[in-house]
Amino acid sequence: MDLQAIPATAPAGGKIATRLWAAARTEFATRGYHGARVQGIAKRAGCNVALLYRHWASKRALYAEILKSIWHEGAQEILTRLETTGGVHGAIAAYLDLRIGDPEASQIVVRELLDGAPFLKEIVAADPSIVNPTKRVAEVMAQGNGHALRAGVDPEMGALLVAGFAALVGAAHTSTGFFFGESIPAQDAWKRTVGDILLHGLQAG
Repeated sequence: MDLQAIPATAPAGGKIATRLWAAARTEFATRGYHGARVQGIAKRAGCNVALLYRHWASKRALYAEILKSIWHEGAQEILTRLETTGGVHGAIAAYLDLRIGDPEASQIVVRELLDGAPFLKEIVAADPSIVNPTKRVAEVMAQGNGHALRAGVDPEMGALLVAGFAALVGAAHTSTGFFFGESIPAQDAWKRTVGDILLHGLQAG
């Protein structure tokens, strides 16, 4: 499969394609690539498997397209936000807003990374420029804009850490009911707390 030919946005294939796309995101977020079934996707979308195969050649092609769209659209949103708010503060806020605001996308990213990122590796191999936005985030973090990166911190490693941590929080924060009971902290509370920890750490002083 030519991953470079995969579009980076959701398909324009009418209501059925839109339903299948949304159902596939839920299925992959819930079950991961290996656990997801095309029958499960079709059932969630309220249609038959044949309709899914009219739009995508395989489960693999559908998953790769969704993953690429999450990566591409997320990167563009991050860069747009950083045009107005730079520095470390801006980068952290942008990633947390993006990932906490879309738990399904965060779950898909986290599951992909836990599997060893096989599809992300293929996507980057087909189009190395797809990592440029993350490198740009590292540059913005290093430049500061009034909120400079602490001396000795590698900007690219810092950008990846923020991105990964935001994805993990985005994937997990809705599942913390077992700990908080009915009083699960709101999204804004998670953003404030996680942002503060990423900026200042946990230890006093």
